[in-house]
Amino acid sequence: MIIMKIIKYDTHTHLDLYDDIKEKLQFIEENKIYSIIMTNIPKLYLRYKAKYHNLKYSRFALGLHPELAVQFKSQLKLFLDYVAESRYIGEIGLDFSNGVNKEQILIFEKIIDSCSFFNDKIISIHSRNAVDSVIDIVGESKNRIILHWFTGTDKELERAIAKGYYFSLNIDMLNTKKGKNLLLTVPSSKLLIESDSPFTKYTKNDFTIDYFDKFYMLSSKILGKSEEEVKLLFSSNFIDLLSNI
Repeated sequence: MIIMKIIKYDTHTHLDLYDDIKEKLQFIEENKIYSIIMTNIPKLYLRYKAKYHNLKYSRFALGLHPELAVQFKSQLKLFLDYVAESRYIGEIGLDFSNGVNKEQILIFEKIIDSCSFFNDKIISIHSRNAVDSVIDIVGESKNRIILHWFTGTDKELERAIAKGYYFSLNIDMLNTKKGKNLLLTVPSSKLLIESDSPFTKYTKNDFTIDYFDKFYMLSSKILGKSEEEVKLLFSSNFIDLLSNI
């Protein structure tokens, strides 16, 4: 009989946007929360990776956020230089909230192309108002693709599911009709936990272990499963995310 271990993890967080990143990292380490920490530009990735390289549960991801990509396009070369060494990529993607941005698309295409030479990347992608374009560019990847805070249409969701992507959900999402539908529609093996701290209601001012208890409670009610079953499901998915490469 195989006993699955229940673990705490966070596939998408922005700890550098808190005033006390050192204390937040200490909290993660003490509470054994496996965390993939997004960066918005490559220079921040290099800074934090060098400063906090000896942590067990915290991993910094190489990022160039779509809302900053054009402004910091001079750092694209730096991003490309470090793709090979970084298993975790994020936050990257497209954001068409203000309309289609061709320069943003070109930058994202170069990032995805650089990742396509590998098969060991875990990539967290932003796709606000740009899901079809993201899918067109990413396609069927050899890497692990996570669509973070997905807000696309049902048709776009079908396309993303067909590509085998993962979806990371947070508490704010579970309190919306679209988020509940996402939890019920996505194949259970492709569901992951994110906090997107500090951008969510429950993480805006602080980040505590209660976040995960609340997430499991809401998920169990929506899925009609026990909290123990939900914990095992999400734990298993994270283990598979890391081990199936």
